[in-house]
Amino acid sequence: MITAAELTSALADAGVRPADTAYVHSGMQGAIRAEGSTREEKMDTVLRAFDDAVADGVLMLPTFTYSYTKGEDFDVAASPSTVGLLTERFRARPGVRRTVEPIFSTAVRGTLDAEWEAALFTVGDVDCFGERSVFAHLYAVDAKLVFFGVGFEFCTFAYLIEERVRVPYRYMKDFTGHVVVDGKRTPTTASYYVRRLDEDVENDFGPLAAELLARGDAAEVRVPKGPRIMVVGARAVHDAAVELLHANPDYLLARGHAA
Repeated sequence: MITAAELTSALADAGVRPADTAYVHSGMQGAIRAEGSTREEKMDTVLRAFDDAVADGVLMLPTFTYSYTKGEDFDVAASPSTVGLLTERFRARPGVRRTVEPIFSTAVRGTLDAEWEAALFTVGDVDCFGERSVFAHLYAVDAKLVFFGVGFEFCTFAYLIEERVRVPYRYMKDFTGHVVVDGKRTPTTASYYVRRLDEDVENDFGPLAAELLARGDAAEVRVPKGPRIMVVGARAVHDAAVELLHANPDYLLARGHAA
């Protein structure tokens, strides 16, 4: 069995520090050999490792629902995360709050500064990857992006970069619905820089991951008989991707690397 302490140590080896903000993409396969006799106990072991890795910082896990894109209301307290059992387990823990963004919400343990508290926890119209989004926050604090048992293809932060660069294969689309907080339904609009469905638009972040590792900006470790963990700073991802997109506007697409 893999202990929480071993996982925390592996995260530290990959560059995560106690005062960091860590945004963790995770897969249950990374928890299979974690200490615990039940699935829930195993998930708690992994979450304890994340907590301990950033004990003095902020821990974030995605709890995306895509609610407005499905024509559904987003209930901050009740809409389940659609991006993994571990994220839903984290969302339900005492002391964890959830941002009010109706498509790409995030569960947060820790306190943000006042400006970002207001930006992320006040109900209103949003730009999912805009300058007041959780992804802009990750850039602002140079968060550590952690890929725990999953690959870099889960790097949602890259969509912020595509919007900032204004890649031609995406366009802004508005989705409407209601955000529900304590039973109160508030109508809002979420603007999302979506891909063009009439074009060959399939993201491939593998080449960017390889480039970040080659530059020494990312670190990868493997827990013995456990998950592979990759860690990279948000600004390193941003700056490398901007540079590479300027050279090749299709760099983040599969067609950008076709033979």
